[in-house]
Amino acid sequence: MKNESRTLFIPLMGKAMMSLEGFWRDKMAEEIIAKNYDYLKSVDKSKRLAIYMTMRAMQYDDYAADFIDRNSDAIVIHLGCGLDSRIVRVNRKAKHWYDLDFPEVISFREIYYRETDNYTMLRSSATDFSWLEQIEYNGEPILVIAEGLTMYLTEEDIRTLTELFAEKFGNVTFIFDAYSSFAAKASKVKNPINAVNAKISFYMDDEKLFQNDEKLIIHRETREIILKEYINKLKGIYKTRFKFMKKFGSKMYRIYVYTCGKGSK
Repeated sequence: MKNESRTLFIPLMGKAMMSLEGFWRDKMAEEIIAKNYDYLKSVDKSKRLAIYMTMRAMQYDDYAADFIDRNSDAIVIHLGCGLDSRIVRVNRKAKHWYDLDFPEVISFREIYYRETDNYTMLRSSATDFSWLEQIEYNGEPILVIAEGLTMYLTEEDIRTLTELFAEKFGNVTFIFDAYSSFAAKASKVKNPINAVNAKISFYMDDEKLFQNDEKLIIHRETREIILKEYINKLKGIYKTRFKFMKKFGSKMYRIYVYTCGKGSK
């Protein structure tokens, strides 16, 4: 399994830990971790990291649920899905949901998930752009999710994706997260991905980095990962720590929302 693929076990462990603690519910993460615990011995089990990864996932879940609620014919494409159970957690019926990752990851994923008439797993790198041809599209609103992915891509990769979304589909909402330049530099010293020899290739300081008015690629929103309502679910030292992190580190790692194409105005 590629180094970047092996990083999927980091958020999976965190989600399982916080589900077991009752912070949120992710029974699939609990099940997969329980069945593969020996394989995951080298994964960082820091509770602080687990909380952070879960808060990030909660933001994406809420955004996806709201998008589907507002668009009954929505198509959802989850890039770099790993073993994540978002399709289960969101618990909404999209017109079609696609989970995409490297072939070896999807082979692992197929142990726990089954395709249906409106759920498809795609075996591809996000940057092998031929996967776009496999999306059945007839003008529906599309939500593309890239959680914990863009740091392994290049700026040119991401720019190409946004342009293809605008050209091929024309009605895409693209939500992704990215490190700041400071956070990317700091990660060289301490980051759980270092344990699997994965490298960060991309960081983003300008929230409008990919905006292209001519092609109707528009930055719509920038979100902090640590929200007050999430902090209120914590207790003790972790509540204090995350209040501090929210106050002083919120700009180091953020979530961005773009729309791509004339249909997404």
